[in-house]
Amino acid sequence: MIWKRVKAVAAWLHLWVGLVTGIIVVLVSVTGCILVFEDELFDTFHRDLVEVKQTGPARPVSELLVIAQAKLGKKKPVSDIRINEADHSYIFSASKINKKDKIQWWSYFSQFKYKDDVYINQYTGEVLGVIDVRYEFFNITEQLHRQLLLVKPVGSVIIGSCILLFLLMMITGFMLWLPKNLKQLKKNLSVKWNARWKRVNYDLHNSFGFYVLPIAMIIAITGLVWSFKWWEDGIYRILGSPGKVELVRKAPEVSTLPPAVNQKHTLDNILAHIQHEVSNNYLTIGLNLPEKDEPTLMAFVYHKNRSDGWRNMSYFYFDMRNGKQFDKLIHSQKPLGLKWRNSNKDIHTGRIYGLGTQLLAFLASLVCASLPITGFMIWWGKRNKKSKKPLAKRAAPVRRNLAVVKEDQVV
Repeated sequence: MIWKRVKAVAAWLHLWVGLVTGIIVVLVSVTGCILVFEDELFDTFHRDLVEVKQTGPARPVSELLVIAQAKLGKKKPVSDIRINEADHSYIFSASKINKKDKIQWWSYFSQFKYKDDVYINQYTGEVLGVIDVRYEFFNITEQLHRQLLLVKPVGSVIIGSCILLFLLMMITGFMLWLPKNLKQLKKNLSVKWNARWKRVNYDLHNSFGFYVLPIAMIIAITGLVWSFKWWEDGIYRILGSPGKVELVRKAPEVSTLPPAVNQKHTLDNILAHIQHEVSNNYLTIGLNLPEKDEPTLMAFVYHKNRSDGWRNMSYFYFDMRNGKQFDKLIHSQKPLGLKWRNSNKDIHTGRIYGLGTQLLAFLASLVCASLPITGFMIWWGKRNKKSKKPLAKRAAPVRRNLAVVKEDQVV
């Protein structure tokens, strides 16, 4: 009796939460399907920007920086450099956030004054192209996925709230799915393809929803990290960290080492140092260039191998006044919480273990996109069925009255 009441409450929640959040869930799931293969699709559609042929040693990064800066102009200083594998071009990025008075809450695009990427062939120094990232298709898809193309404080909260409710829908859906006996279990696990479309639609919602449940829950849990800080901090604590691990480091205020003899080549020496330390075994080296009054350069390295299952990522810190490394955080030395945080996007998109898990994430997202649609069709069908019953009941007395009238006419 208690279980019946619990299931009745679960059914009510499942229905109305689904009707309220359905459109958002469909939108997030469809864009999620695209983002699972974002890197592969981007490289395919922008092959002329991304792919290069190794024709010799790469030119010094300081020289390429000058070329990229000339392309962007003095008003858009380069802030980040991505050094990729030998057959991929280097990327020089410049971005600036707009002042608060120029940001409109309903427009993601108003957040940035500019956000450009310059692609350069590191062997020839040729500028392959410039992309305004704000309006690039996959970036728009990601911002639609994360914040509905609204500013982050507004859009991410809307998305996060709907995904929290979607988690509730998955839990209540599982409660409704639970079978009473073995016969019903077999029905709940299969689709009766030769039945009427209403039955097929119900089976698709019921069985496919069950099959993707664990993957969909992982995707939802990892996705909420970008919406709510308290959620992110909670996962950190579960993994043994007191909170978010601070990655910012500052160079000593007074350096004990003499300044670099030739500051023009400081960046080249830093890159050479990193490449030597990681034995050139990397997918990407990122250089976050300091602002004018800040001497600290932070670099990160995406290693090729995944020795412990997590995304293998290390951090290095340099003093730009003399080009010397003053700190580092190697992947093997990171706390578990930071290993997870560095890998969260890979887990979310299924990229964590390659093509196999990507396909699982894609299929789970595709099914999640279908669930609000099939669920709405189930509800609409039941609603129409209920609305027809009173008409049938009213029709019976009318037919009896007609019979009486005919009998009176005979008499």
